[in-house]
Amino acid sequence: MPGDWAAMAQHPFGLVCLLAFAVATVASGLLAMAGRRSGLGRDRSDGVQKFHCGETSRLGGLAILIGLAAGLAAAQLAAPQSTDHAAGALGVLLLACLPAFAGGLVEDLTHRVGIAARMLLSLASASVLYFMLDIRVAHTDVAPVDWLLTLPAAGYLLTLLVVAGFTHSVNIVDGFHGLASGLVLLMLCGLLAQAWLVGDALVAQLCLLSLAATLGFFVWNWPLGKIFLGDCGAYLLGIWVVGLGLWLGIRNPSMSPMAPVLVGILPLVETLFSMYRRHFVRSHPVNMPDALHLHSLIYRRLLFNPARDLSPAQKNAANAAVAPYFWLQALLFGVLSCVFIRSTLALMLLMLAFALQYIWLYQRLVRFRAPLWMVRRRTASPPPMRSKRNES
Repeated sequence: MPGDWAAMAQHPFGLVCLLAFAVATVASGLLAMAGRRSGLGRDRSDGVQKFHCGETSRLGGLAILIGLAAGLAAAQLAAPQSTDHAAGALGVLLLACLPAFAGGLVEDLTHRVGIAARMLLSLASASVLYFMLDIRVAHTDVAPVDWLLTLPAAGYLLTLLVVAGFTHSVNIVDGFHGLASGLVLLMLCGLLAQAWLVGDALVAQLCLLSLAATLGFFVWNWPLGKIFLGDCGAYLLGIWVVGLGLWLGIRNPSMSPMAPVLVGILPLVETLFSMYRRHFVRSHPVNMPDALHLHSLIYRRLLFNPARDLSPAQKNAANAAVAPYFWLQALLFGVLSCVFIRSTLALMLLMLAFALQYIWLYQRLVRFRAPLWMVRRRTASPPPMRSKRNES
C-alpha cells in the first residue's frame, strides 16, 4: 500500500464523511419541508420537461454544499497542519464551484437567470479551477488534440469548453427522480476506483467526501422525489465531477486521460445528441428545452401509459423507475473504465460503442418500436364490467 493510502487509513476520515452525510441529509429534509410550507425554491408546475406530480423544492444543491462545507470544517479540525490533504483541496474546489452554483441558486429562487448568464458563471468556475488548482486539459493521448494544446491559450480555452460543457450536461439529465444524482454517485464511484488503482489518496478522499454529501441528498430525492437538485445542484456537482476527473488525469500520467471521460460519457452523449437533434433535425435553437431527451422517451414509451388513469403516487413511481435504466449503463461503463484504465484506444472504442447503442435505442423509442423486454408500463385499465341485469 502506498504511503498516502496508509496515512489515509489512519486518518479519521470516515467520521468526516459520516458528518458530511448526516448534515446533507438533515439539510435536505429541512429544505424539502420549507419548500412545501413556504414555497421557497419550489419548481414551476408548467413546462415541457415537468414529469413530477406536485411542486417540490429545487434547493437540493444547497443541502449538498452545506454537507461539503461541514466536511471541510471537520477535515481542517482533524488535520490543521497538513498542506496536501483533502481539506485544502476541498476548500479550493468549493470556491471554484461557487460562481456556477450561485447562478443556479438565483435561477432556482427567481426563475429569472438566463442560460447565457449561467454559462458565463460556469466559465468563471472553470477559470478558478485552471488558475488556482492548475486543473486543466493537459493532454488527451489523441494526437490532433494534443497538437492543438501546444498552441497559445488553447489549453485554457479547451478547459473552459470541457468544464462548462460537462456542467451543463449534468443539468440536462436532471429530469427525473434520482437520475442526475444517481449518475453522479456512480461517476464518483468510478473516479474513486480509478484513484485507488493508481494510488491517488487525495482524489480518493475528495470522491469519498462528495459521495457522502450527495448520498445525503439522494435519500430524499429517490424514489419519492421530496427534493430536487435544481440548477444549483446540477452545476455544483457538474463542476465538482469534471474537476476531479481532470485532476486525476493530471496527477497520474500512468493512466489514460480518457478513463475519467468514459465515467461521465452518458451526459456528454446526451448533450451532444440533443444539440444535433435540435439544430439539424428540428431546426430549433440548441438551448430550447424540449421533452425529447432519451430519459423523457423512456418514461413515455416504456413506463408511463397515458391511457391509464393513474394516481399522482403511481405517476411518481413511474418517474422514479426511469433512473435505473441509466444507472445500469453508467455502472457498466464505469467498471470498463477501470478495466482499461491505461488504454486510450480501448476507452475510445468503448465511447463509440456507447454512442452507437444510445442512438439505436433513441431511434427505436422515437419510432414507437421499443424493445419489448424493456417495456415496464402497465396496460390500459379495463372497462367496467356490465352486469347481466343491465344487459337485459
